[in-house]
Amino acid sequence: MRLHHLEIQAFGPFADRQVVDFDALSSQGLFLLNGPTGAGKSSVLDAVCFALYGSVPGARQAAKRLRSDHAAASLAPEVSLEFTACDRRFRVVRSPAWDRPSRRGSGTTLEQARTLLSERIGSEWVQKSARNDEAGLELQALLGMDKEQFTKVVMLPQGEFAAFLRADAKVRRELLQKLFSTTRFEDLERLLAEESQRAVRALAEQEGKQRNLFLRAIDEAERHDLGVADLGIDPLSAEEWAASMRVLVAALAERRDAAAGESTELAERSALADGALAALRRRQDRFDALERVRTQQSAHRERAQDIARMADLARRHDEAHRLAALLHLDHEASTAADSARTRYDEALRRLRDNAASTEFLGGADSEDEPAHLTRERLTAACASSSSTLAVLRAALPEERRLLEVRSELDARSKELVELDTRIEGIDAVIARVQLERAADTERLAPLREAADGLTHLRADLAAAVATEETARQFRAAQKRQVTADADHAAASERFLDLKEQWLTKLQLRLEQAAEELAESLVDGEPCPVCGSSEHPSPVASPGGDRVSLAEEQAARRLQAEAEKVLHAARDLRDRARLEVADLAARGGGASPEDAAAAARVARKKLTDAEAAHAERAAVEERIQRGSDDEERSCLLRDSLREKRSVADARRSSLLDQEDALASRLAGLRGDAPSLAARISAVQSADDDLEAVRESLDALARAETRQEDSRRRVSEALRDTPFESADAARAALLAEDDHARILGAIREYEARAHRLDAAWDEESVREGLREEQEGIERPTDEDQRLAAGAADDLRGRAQRAGISAEVLGHSVAQLETYARKFADLEQVIEPLRAHARLVAAVADTARGGGENLYKMPLATYVLASRLEQVAAAATERLLQMSDGRYALVHSDATAGNKRSGLGLNVIDGWTGNRRDTSTLSGGESFMASLALALGLADVVQQESGGLDIETLFVDEGFGSLDDQALEHVMDALEGLRSGGRVVGLVSHVPELKQRVGAQLQVIKGRQGSSLRFVEQPASV
Repeated sequence: MRLHHLEIQAFGPFADRQVVDFDALSSQGLFLLNGPTGAGKSSVLDAVCFALYGSVPGARQAAKRLRSDHAAASLAPEVSLEFTACDRRFRVVRSPAWDRPSRRGSGTTLEQARTLLSERIGSEWVQKSARNDEAGLELQALLGMDKEQFTKVVMLPQGEFAAFLRADAKVRRELLQKLFSTTRFEDLERLLAEESQRAVRALAEQEGKQRNLFLRAIDEAERHDLGVADLGIDPLSAEEWAASMRVLVAALAERRDAAAGESTELAERSALADGALAALRRRQDRFDALERVRTQQSAHRERAQDIARMADLARRHDEAHRLAALLHLDHEASTAADSARTRYDEALRRLRDNAASTEFLGGADSEDEPAHLTRERLTAACASSSSTLAVLRAALPEERRLLEVRSELDARSKELVELDTRIEGIDAVIARVQLERAADTERLAPLREAADGLTHLRADLAAAVATEETARQFRAAQKRQVTADADHAAASERFLDLKEQWLTKLQLRLEQAAEELAESLVDGEPCPVCGSSEHPSPVASPGGDRVSLAEEQAARRLQAEAEKVLHAARDLRDRARLEVADLAARGGGASPEDAAAAARVARKKLTDAEAAHAERAAVEERIQRGSDDEERSCLLRDSLREKRSVADARRSSLLDQEDALASRLAGLRGDAPSLAARISAVQSADDDLEAVRESLDALARAETRQEDSRRRVSEALRDTPFESADAARAALLAEDDHARILGAIREYEARAHRLDAAWDEESVREGLREEQEGIERPTDEDQRLAAGAADDLRGRAQRAGISAEVLGHSVAQLETYARKFADLEQVIEPLRAHARLVAAVADTARGGGENLYKMPLATYVLASRLEQVAAAATERLLQMSDGRYALVHSDATAGNKRSGLGLNVIDGWTGNRRDTSTLSGGESFMASLALALGLADVVQQESGGLDIETLFVDEGFGSLDDQALEHVMDALEGLRSGGRVVGLVSHVPELKQRVGAQLQVIKGRQGSSLRFVEQPASV
């Protein structure tokens, strides 16, 4: 990284804009930044650091005020820096947060910090970022160092490195940790420690599983009254757990075998009892079966007469069913004839009721009989009505046209009336608008005068309302404070009362504990305190009310709840007091009546002004709206007058068309109100005539079909037992009834077969045999006694079986526990070895265990870096001290303290190793400068070989004699190799003679300024 151009404004001691041309200063490779103490030499370096990182080095950052006190109040603090990094040229402009004067009114406004990062591409600056965080990340990525490293590598502060030279290991560790990130090694220490803890937890978890398995095995054995003490097992000895589990399994297996034998014996006896009970129940079942057959046989005989009647009905249905088709056709023919006769009568009635039909029947009146209306007369009448209907329909378009003409004529007449009305209304509106506009113009001047000063009146009202609200809140807060004080006092009193009650009950409870214990003692049973089974003199109860544990705990809960209420009341009281104090400080003590009166006056003034302002705006708007309305009304009136002329001409034309069409249609319409009505009447007559003719034809066909059907039915009835068609129809059964009768007959016959077969069943025959042999039916008492004996033996066998099965499950469970215990032992053994190994490694990484130097891993890495720094520093210290001194790293321990970050100096004249605190002032300066330069080299290599082309060396040259200064300057001259630029920050006069390029800081009452001076350097 190389600096090119720096501009400072209103920053530190610099009030006006100062410009530093680092390219000019760097022309000789070495320049001097000098000036009196307090002039601002370090502020130049602060400006460079602030431009790159947004903050200044060291303790100066804690001041948090970077703006110059000498600058004008409105001048913004700003730092601009141009630099090259990674062969790319950048410019960063930063401004810290500062309080600028408000643009309106008095006071200040916080101006936030800002950053602008740009890159030189070609001949133009291209903006990269305008955000503080984004620009900071971009710059740190470009520089490859954070601020801490930058201030130790690029700006070498001699005071800090002198302290580092003499510091103890702890201080050195803190600085080295900032410069060399050892986070990953500290993370490795932490990870090793966490891995050790995880290994211990994993081992403890598996051992806990083993312990849990052993305890579960003991619980399983104790379920069967198998105590560990009886077997000689020690549950606290983890080494004997495996052997103890084998003993438990063997003892429980022995009990299982004994229970299994007892279960087998009881099961055999239970089977014999169940057999006897089953034989008794089978004999009972045989007697019951014989009785059921006899009952069913009797019921079957009683149904014989009903079944015979059903069979006769089914036979007659079968005879009638053969005639069903003819009977159905005959019924349909009769129904069709009746329906045709009804339709003919209805059509004839409608024809007689239609007056228009007489016109087409040749003069026949409505009294003609049906016989007079022959088919020939009906056909002629239908032809006449159809012809008349065609003529009338042909004239329909002319009637529709007449209706359209009359409709449009009515519309035009209405339109003329409406247009005349609208024109008269518009004339009235124009006159009214002109009068209103004149009146509004006269009112406008006084309203404008009344609305002036509205902004000031609003501010006055806001202030008065705020004062009134504060006074109101103050009074309300005072009331709340009084209430809160009273609540707090009441809560405090209740808490003290409940606490006293609880303590009293607790004391009584403790005093009565011995009495309760004495009352629970029973002769022969051990005492729960001393274990003795004899109780010669138990404490006697004095009587009185006994305080139970529940009562004491209830009193304690009430006291705790009262304490919570007291805390809440205290919080409310404190908040109320704070609120009263705050409102009093804001003027709440003023009289509410005075504040309300002032607010009312201010509100009245503002209301009047706002009303005048609103009325003025409304009047101005009405004037403008009236002018617009008048103009629109005039245009609309002209348009309406033109429409009226067109509508009047159209009305005259329509009157002529109406007269011509009405005269032509009068002859066709006759007495009807309209041609459509005439057509409807003729159409109705035509429809009625056609309906009578069609119904007459249908009636003739239906009567012929009915006669034919009756003849076929008569012929079919000759060979049947039925006298008439109605008798045959009566014999027919409904389909559901016929199926039901047939089903009942079939079920009766099937039941007879089943009863015959039932007498051949083995149980029925065996029952008859036993009945004939005189064997009696078993009684309920016989069965009850046999069932009781069987149930008793069955229950005993089941309980014995369950006991044996439970013991078997317990044995299997114990065997499972034993296997799992052995499996866990195989898992635990490598875990123990792993836990021991990881613990040893973690302890060593922390500096314990076999670590003889007691050096943690992170410290070991820092020690390696310190050794590199000492080697790099020695190269320059030998040159500065004329080959006398060298810095070496030391890892020697000091008592119980950990080693690793020691630093010694070797005196080449004596060959002895000395402590760095024994160096003189000048020697310390040279050693600390060499240490700083060495540290810069190592950090530069650690950052990936970052090219640092500009270095600053701060103060300390005044402690050197002429010869030492010569050696130091020679070493600094060597830093310029490869194009590196070194800036010396000092006020030592000798340096002014030796360094030609100088940046002088001039101190003044109005702030400091910078000046570039170039003079020949003395040899």
